[in-house]
Amino acid sequence: MSITPVSNIPISVDYTGRDYYSLREVMIARIQDRIPEWTASDPSDFGVALVEAFAYMGDMISYYIDRTANESFIQTAVQRSSILNIALSYGYTPAGYRQASTTIIFSNSSDNSITFPTGTVVKGDVTMSDVVETVYFTTTEDAVVPAAVDTVPGTVTVAALEGRSVALVADGANAYGELIGTSNGTPGMVFELGESPVVDGSVEVYIQDGDVYSKWTGVQHIIDYGPTSPVYSVYSDENNIVSINFGDGVSGVIPTAYSAIRARYTVGGGSIGNVVPNSIDTLFYVPGLSENQVVALQSVVTLANDTVGLGGSDPETNDQIRIAAPQSLRAGNRAVTLKDFSDLALSVPGVGKANATASVWTSVTLYIAPTRTPLDTDIAPGLDGVGDPTVEFNNIQSNVQTYLTNKTLIGTTVTVQPPTYVDAVINFQYLKLAQYTTAEVEMNLKNALLAGFGYVGMAFEDTIHPQDIEFVLQQTAGIATVKVLALHRVGDTGLATLAGAPGEIFRFQETNISISSM
Repeated sequence: MSITPVSNIPISVDYTGRDYYSLREVMIARIQDRIPEWTASDPSDFGVALVEAFAYMGDMISYYIDRTANESFIQTAVQRSSILNIALSYGYTPAGYRQASTTIIFSNSSDNSITFPTGTVVKGDVTMSDVVETVYFTTTEDAVVPAAVDTVPGTVTVAALEGRSVALVADGANAYGELIGTSNGTPGMVFELGESPVVDGSVEVYIQDGDVYSKWTGVQHIIDYGPTSPVYSVYSDENNIVSINFGDGVSGVIPTAYSAIRARYTVGGGSIGNVVPNSIDTLFYVPGLSENQVVALQSVVTLANDTVGLGGSDPETNDQIRIAAPQSLRAGNRAVTLKDFSDLALSVPGVGKANATASVWTSVTLYIAPTRTPLDTDIAPGLDGVGDPTVEFNNIQSNVQTYLTNKTLIGTTVTVQPPTYVDAVINFQYLKLAQYTTAEVEMNLKNALLAGFGYVGMAFEDTIHPQDIEFVLQQTAGIATVKVLALHRVGDTGLATLAGAPGEIFRFQETNISISSM
């Protein structure tokens, strides 16, 4: 009979004991199995000090092991830098700051007409989170404001986008933009833009070529291009600092050593641009005029935005990236199934929702809608006050069509369409808990409904059951129970399940919400 030496007997390890106290107790118990006379009762015992030092080290190692594992997967990562890097490995580029659009009315009280060329900048003060900030809008078309007639000012309405050229912000900027660096001729150079925030899709890069500058092409993936392709990619980090990335000579050409690198872009973007009417009231910059000339114009020209700012939104949240990035990866960069069309569209910056439909494979209709955050308040993202597509939608529509060009089957045409927003009517009763007031509970219920079934939480062709709404509302503070009495589209009646068409997105507005107590 062979006897297994004690030193070779397998030790059963408790893998659940990974914190300081568990490790300390396990080590003390293990030592006492070998040295029973050691009691470990004296805190000054050198052996106890060693055990506690090893327990502390084990606790820290366990923590970092867990954090490393969590940060390696997009669904469990919590640091934005990890999520962005994983999304990048999927080939997904999260949307950054998008600029709002509005219209500006110029009024001229002088006896002469005044021309404001494209690129005129106006500004106004808005309050965000109790902080007063200045918002700038830049006109997108020439405007000739007629002279006053019989003391009645001449007026003209001009379209404008939130933000202003970096040439008006950065020191040393010229016609080719801000100087962001000088090439040293090494592979994979990265240069940060000097200003922030940067409007998504506004970056243009120029490389010095002797006495002139050559415009290079921005691409999503440099690896798709050859060693002579003058391309670059744009990356936004966890702090929303935007950098320009160049090739390595194998994928993408390396800028010639000692050549200056400049970037033109728009500084601005975000939900701050969704201003209320009459927020923009000051003339700030007119191309070709000096500062003194602009000040002189301010005495005869007044202005105001006659519509709200629409389309401004902040970068995609971590949760939005967690959903969209894996969908893009599953499409495999080829649009074959309808879901492929939708998933690929979601990888285009600025697209927050997408849904494809087709009766025959040669003709696909793709509905898209822009990205928004829970803090955005526009009720019809992508559409203006009369239901027409906004400049924001037209831009992402063009980007989606371009992106899908080389990814669809030969003979397949893709038509990109805006969403149709369908108002839903809801009537429900509630029973509140005694310690809550009626006003408090009803406010909580409205907020819960608009948050749970707001734009961010809805999708194309959604189906909403009354029980879904009851479940969400019953989680509201102060509620004992909730019963939905009516649920239908505007114009219909009764209690029904809402079922959307391929291009429809349901929305609840406060005017269509009826609440009563049981």
